[in-house]
Amino acid sequence: MSLVKQDASDYADLVRKAREEAVARDPRPGRVTSRELALLRPWQVTRRPSLAEQEALRETLETATAERDLQEVLQRHPALLGHVLTGNHGTWVRPEVGFGNHYRADFLIAGRTSAGLQWVLVELGSPNARLTNRGNGRESPTLRHAVDQIRDWREWLSTNLLQARTPREDNGLSLPGITADARGLIIIGREDDTEDSAQVRRRLFTDSRIEVRTFDWLLRAAEQADSRTLGLLDLEAGDDTDEW
Repeated sequence: MSLVKQDASDYADLVRKAREEAVARDPRPGRVTSRELALLRPWQVTRRPSLAEQEALRETLETATAERDLQEVLQRHPALLGHVLTGNHGTWVRPEVGFGNHYRADFLIAGRTSAGLQWVLVELGSPNARLTNRGNGRESPTLRHAVDQIRDWREWLSTNLLQARTPREDNGLSLPGITADARGLIIIGREDDTEDSAQVRRRLFTDSRIEVRTFDWLLRAAEQADSRTLGLLDLEAGDDTDEW
């Protein structure tokens, strides 16, 4: 057996790769420490969306012409996103999270249950965009771009998982328990109950663990939040919540 000397030119790179592999093999990545949770405190959501916040989303949705209009209202009122995920032991919503120098997620949502901390990668699309093309029923270019974005983030995480999880006091990345296959959520367009749209959503969930929802769904979820103990996204996905 050969050993790599510490002064070898590739020693630091080998150590980094070994640590990345160890992190990736962690069987329970969602089990995080109190210190790691403390670093997330600035983004914690402690309540359901208020009636005023629901109205803010409703009014914005009626007049919005671009993704940025919805992104701004969700940044001001993170409870509108936080409640869609189950968080019996805490929920956090982080806006505009950068992955390296090239990628930036609109939001990341984390919900903590007895099973650990679970992350969702959120990409917003235009409220005026279609989910499918007219005629052939396939993914629209806007939806396809959103899917590619989430895949790019996951690819970055797969090679930078240690960096993403490492606690940082400067409130840098610090995403404890995140995984390279974290669930994706795309919120795009208005209500679309066509069969073509349903087929596209089912395929993306089955093949890529990416949920596709509309802004009308988000508003409806906010209006129903008080009557739900589980996040609507978890309820619709049929996740096994027995251990939560």
